[in-house]
Amino acid sequence: MTIDDRRVRFLFQAWRSGSMRAAADVLEVAPSSISRQIAQLEREIGTRLIEHGQREIRLTEAGQAVIEYYRTRQASIEALRGQLLDLTTARSGHVQLALGEGFLGEALYDTLDGFMDAWPGFTLSVNVTDTPRMVQALLEDEVHFGLGFHPLSHPHIVSRFRAPVPLKAIMHVAHPLAGRTSISIAELCAQPLALMGQGFRIRQTIDIAATDAGQAVAPVLTTNSIALLIRTACARRGVTVLPEFSVGSELSSGRLVAVRIEAPQLQAVYVHLIARRNRQFSPQLTALAEQIGRRLVPAALSEARAPSD
Repeated sequence: MTIDDRRVRFLFQAWRSGSMRAAADVLEVAPSSISRQIAQLEREIGTRLIEHGQREIRLTEAGQAVIEYYRTRQASIEALRGQLLDLTTARSGHVQLALGEGFLGEALYDTLDGFMDAWPGFTLSVNVTDTPRMVQALLEDEVHFGLGFHPLSHPHIVSRFRAPVPLKAIMHVAHPLAGRTSISIAELCAQPLALMGQGFRIRQTIDIAATDAGQAVAPVLTTNSIALLIRTACARRGVTVLPEFSVGSELSSGRLVAVRIEAPQLQAVYVHLIARRNRQFSPQLTALAEQIGRRLVPAALSEARAPSD
């Protein structure tokens, strides 16, 4: 079977844009040209690739397979380009990654500095977002890989590595519970809580742990900002729940303390580096992933270990 990649590109853009007219605007061709190219591709392959008669582009199973072929091929071309750049010492390109706000800190900054020192011709885009949006960005090839907590299972997303990072109760050093080695989930829920919104995996895990223990979570502050959670704890206005590496500097300075929570769900939280299945990484991308594995996650784990653990 001979597949015309130009026609497959037209199908991909129509699917991504949602309509042939929108794809025509992106590709700067007439909508009728998009339609003709897709129809010719269907004749060459011998089956329908889109559900005809729909205003929006809806792929058949065969169409989804062709789109996956195209994306895999494009990723392979990108990987080859990276290898050739490396061999010719051009060493230029662009890396896109997504991560949760909780990873912002010295460990991440040192990791990115190390990568950019090793590959000075490369530029970086770092998108701080929540895990569901991270997964969507990976599926649409808007980012190369993501770093997040406990991502939901998806057939087209794979974890390149993972590491356990327990969630702890983060509170002011003068809080009445600050001297404890651990607290129960009931004791946690009895405190004024500052937590992430319900769209975040950390919050969802906390809610599950509380429900399983017959408790209810009623935060006095809900936000999408870890910085605001930390500020609330420092101001003695509430207790928050985060991995220790998210508050590394505050713990080191003695302003905050981290206390173990007696809930198995909060001890089984994992950090994952995730990517779209079958996406090929260039040598530079592989180098950055390895640096994260060596420097960022081990730093998180070393900070997350408490004597009571």
